[in-house]
Amino acid sequence: MNDEIFEQIHKSLTVEQIMTPREDFYFYPQDSKFHKEITVFPIKNEDRSITMYFDSKGSREHYILPNKVVSKSLDIMSLIKMLDKNSFFFVIHDEIVGIVTVADLRKGAVRTFFYLLLYRLENQMKMFFKEKISEARFIELARPKCRSQNRVYELSVFEECSFYDYLVALKNYDAFKQKHGLSVRDVEQFGGLDKFRNWIMHPSREEVKVKIDSDMEYNRYLFKQLDRIQKLEILLQDPLLQDS
Repeated sequence: MNDEIFEQIHKSLTVEQIMTPREDFYFYPQDSKFHKEITVFPIKNEDRSITMYFDSKGSREHYILPNKVVSKSLDIMSLIKMLDKNSFFFVIHDEIVGIVTVADLRKGAVRTFFYLLLYRLENQMKMFFKEKISEARFIELARPKCRSQNRVYELSVFEECSFYDYLVALKNYDAFKQKHGLSVRDVEQFGGLDKFRNWIMHPSREEVKVKIDSDMEYNRYLFKQLDRIQKLEILLQDPLLQDS
């Protein structure tokens, strides 16, 4: 996937795709006593405008300040980073049109966003090794299962190996570690991406599901994986790396 196509799809995945729209709001006080699982209730003024909300955790009313609003066109990557500090935002488009919370990060558009990121990262790792080292050297580093049998292969090992194989190769690639001052433990931090990748690609498989009940903890998990992906992408873009 080239960067232009990625950016087009990335920009189309926005807050609007995962927010609760205004027509589905539960308002305070009339709805709050019937929905114990909800903590934030907008307050409707006489003119039907919304300028305040009720927080059931603190049992207080609050004005909706600028630091509690986001645009409906905000991209999901930015939202994930912002929700690491706040549990919800009101969504505006001239006026308040929705609300987005950490619970909304469990929706399909967010999974699609990470699918795209991981797809691009796997391609970047493939090109990184394909341009830097030989197939024989890569097999020595990664020991991929696709080369564990003595047979004739039609495709290059770079076309047949897995996401996990690339991560193993990075762990064993001394030039990568030395150039960036990374220890083996540092590089192993990227290993968590393999489990995350399996979960994103196969959400129906019980053994790879991420079992996190708390929405805030779930968001921190996503934020951590996003941070890992972005850091690894930056490291892979270094043009000066050569094989050791």
